[in-house]
Amino acid sequence: MKKTQIILITAIACFATATLFLFQKSQNFYQIKNFAYNEKIAENLSGFSLASYCSSSKIKNWNCGAPCNKNPQGVKDVYYMLNTTMDSAGFMGYSPAHDAIIVAFRGTIPWSKKNWISDINTIKIKYPRCENCYVHQGFYKAFLGLQSQIITEFPKLKAKYPNSKVFVTGHSLGAAMSTHSMPIIYQLNGNKPIDAFYNFGSPRVGDQTFHDWFSTQSFSKEYGRINHRADPVPHLPPNGAPFQFVHIDHEIFYESFSTPYLLCAQSEDPDCADGVSYPIDIPDHFSYFGYDWVAEMFTCQ
Repeated sequence: MKKTQIILITAIACFATATLFLFQKSQNFYQIKNFAYNEKIAENLSGFSLASYCSSSKIKNWNCGAPCNKNPQGVKDVYYMLNTTMDSAGFMGYSPAHDAIIVAFRGTIPWSKKNWISDINTIKIKYPRCENCYVHQGFYKAFLGLQSQIITEFPKLKAKYPNSKVFVTGHSLGAAMSTHSMPIIYQLNGNKPIDAFYNFGSPRVGDQTFHDWFSTQSFSKEYGRINHRADPVPHLPPNGAPFQFVHIDHEIFYESFSTPYLLCAQSEDPDCADGVSYPIDIPDHFSYFGYDWVAEMFTCQ
């Protein structure tokens, strides 16, 4: 065989190998860009998340205005979670419309100094459920304030509604706590995946190792972080040095709630929130799925 033929064959082989590699890479990229997302359930869970800002009596009577109207059949057997030391809160209950146990965590309320202290406490502490994982101390301690109540009360709901689905949600600080709740609720659910876990405007919860660990678990059949345009909270704490916090995967990004969303499976995806040049629009943090979250939380106390 002539030398030129050998060179030509080698070149073709290299080109074919490179093409196959790029094709496989693009296929993998396509696959990682697609994950299960049920927008209808997410919208309903936004109503439950907003309801978590309301007073205990309004939630138990399911008389909390717009968020309650989103799910008019209400929630039965409500347990209101509250830790006065951390001022962290939320509720659990059974939704007949969804045949699902709802676990919803309340976000930061503007008049709570304790919530603000939790938010700005960006010290990293060791996370006990995975090796060499570190998490945001304030968010984790806020969740730990409710953990014992979840461990006590969730099994009671599951015993009463053994075949029901399980939905977990939260907004802002509540979104961070909902992330921390997943391993616990997964275990309480008989080590069976949660049916749906969607949160809204979540800050970053842990470091890269925490992200890697969380991503390898099967805590939920479907899950996602829903972000709205220039909401500043998903950009906190910062991803860069010296903070180096990292989001969990599965971001659903909305420019608005009247236009198509983007699915971005990567933890820090430039096509989604990370690509917003000036993420400083606080109203975007309080307008998920068209609600006026500030107005509703003030009127349902």
